[in-house]
Amino acid sequence: MGNFNESVKDNESKLPALSIIVTIVSGARHLIDCLIELSNQDNCGTDMLEIIVPFDKNNTEIARLKEQFPYVIFHPMSLTVQGDAGKCHEHFDELRATGLLMATSEIIAILEDHEKPKSDWCSKMLEVHRHSYAVVGGAVENGINKAVNWATYFFDFGRYQNPVAEGESLFLTDVNVAYKKNALYEVKHTWENGFHEPAVHGALLERGDILWLSPEIVVYQNRIDLKLSDVLQERFIWGRYFSGNRFTGIGLPKRMLYCLLSIAVPGIILLKMTKNAIKKKRQLGVFVKVLPLTILMSIFWFFGEFTGYFTGRASSFTNTDR
Repeated sequence: MGNFNESVKDNESKLPALSIIVTIVSGARHLIDCLIELSNQDNCGTDMLEIIVPFDKNNTEIARLKEQFPYVIFHPMSLTVQGDAGKCHEHFDELRATGLLMATSEIIAILEDHEKPKSDWCSKMLEVHRHSYAVVGGAVENGINKAVNWATYFFDFGRYQNPVAEGESLFLTDVNVAYKKNALYEVKHTWENGFHEPAVHGALLERGDILWLSPEIVVYQNRIDLKLSDVLQERFIWGRYFSGNRFTGIGLPKRMLYCLLSIAVPGIILLKMTKNAIKKKRQLGVFVKVLPLTILMSIFWFFGEFTGYFTGRASSFTNTDR
């Protein structure tokens, strides 16, 4: 019995301190920067980390990075939703779910390829996870000083701009978050076929689990050569995903009601962003300067959301068998 227990303890000691799922959103150029930052973490060598990169098997640029980053687990896969890789949100959901199923650590984090974690990101994440919190999330900062990057940042992550209050939160972003594996697997039914952050976090909150937000766990959004046309396309696609995902299988009368109500969406989005910007008291001048761009993004999001309500589908791409 003693030998068995020692064997179990020895096996546990070999587990990585942190598993990190890196979601492919922007591609190889961005992924390289992200992996370099992860390999240079303070007090967290690559031997302590399990870095997993699920990717579309047709993406040869990602596949070629295996030799450059031998300590990273690159996992090619066939996406069940067909379409241009990275163009529909279902791709990200599927990549994340696959990575989560592969992870072996008791703490599992999620990043996106265009996020550059601060040098103490790993150690801070593990430090906060010493507490009993089921989920720990952090702040997001903009890493590129260009108008379109600032507008995109305010649109997507203004809520997570520092200062954020340390403590329990109803919201955490899935671009800077880590879960205790046992808690995550208690709600496995919500993510095993596609990781959708609101569904997962909602299920954890219903169980009475704590979502903890820390201002010290920081990533920088580092979207290189971002084009306004790409951002507007994203807003439409992701707006459609948001509404279509909510109303799949819902009857036409209710969907038509929401089509009508969605006219207010741009105003609601802009009001929330403005309140966040004023509350943060940081980069308020920049926020005002890029306001025309955020207004345009809000309009494209509205068109996407309207389309999702009208059709009752999250995307125009087709599902296929694996």
